[in-house]
Amino acid sequence: MVNYNSTEYWKNATSYTSLELRSHRFQDDMLPVLFKWLGISEQSLVLDGGCGTGVFTRYLAKGLTTGHITGFDISRAFIDFGNNKLKELGIEHKTTLEIADGHNLHYTDNHFDAVTNYTYLGLLENQEVGLKELIRVCKKGGVVSTFGSTNRGAGGGFTGNYPFDGAERLIMLLDKSYEIFNDLLGKGSPAQLSEPVLFESCGLSEINIYPFAHLMCYNNAGLPIEYRKTLAISETSDELRMAKGRYDENEEKYNEQGFTLDNQHELISLLERKIEYLSNHFEKDKSYEWRAGFNYIVTGKKI
Repeated sequence: MVNYNSTEYWKNATSYTSLELRSHRFQDDMLPVLFKWLGISEQSLVLDGGCGTGVFTRYLAKGLTTGHITGFDISRAFIDFGNNKLKELGIEHKTTLEIADGHNLHYTDNHFDAVTNYTYLGLLENQEVGLKELIRVCKKGGVVSTFGSTNRGAGGGFTGNYPFDGAERLIMLLDKSYEIFNDLLGKGSPAQLSEPVLFESCGLSEINIYPFAHLMCYNNAGLPIEYRKTLAISETSDELRMAKGRYDENEEKYNEQGFTLDNQHELISLLERKIEYLSNHFEKDKSYEWRAGFNYIVTGKKI
């Protein structure tokens, strides 16, 4: 199983397609609100931790006038791609992307006005060490923040009325698979947001949590079709991978609940059929599958 909390994994990571897809998550009309929550002004010196290819870094740069934002990541492939993107957009004057290890940053103490990151903190081998480094390089009185997401809070979706053979059976098997898995986890238990406790234990004050929902419909005409198709196939592929993992790690429990190995093989086959359908028919499909979830931002002030 891939260890997504491994420094070596991210150091050697080279696939950035899914990272670049994030660019469609960030709408310009949200920027003033985010600046307020993250403690950023047009003149701020900002740090974006674990920036990947710099999608979120570039988004925040839109709101800066005389300010500057630096993004760091441990993957050279991510940073090289991101710097080429900066040149393409002509925003190198207010944006820097560079290689750094989040456990041992080279920036001086009290350097940045605000420090943020997008779903980076939870991927560190040692979150406490990484957060303390982010706090160290933030100026006193500045805001340190992190974005997180959870599938255990409010959420939902519509699986779509796809016309391929076996679509209804796929929904039934997926529902049963998730039902068993949720029972194993503790169905109905609330989302566990560990970041506020971590922020306080690392010395930050005025801890705030800003919740916000996200919803994605694959038929949303306001987004490029190439993005929607890639996302639909990518997320269905993720579903396939997770379905395999759920069963492989809990086969005995699944069998006890009447979900047999034959059921699992059928589920995997139908998910593969769905991916094939999306690859060949997405442009004309009107199934209106959508997914929603719960995200949040945690902020704290350095004292």
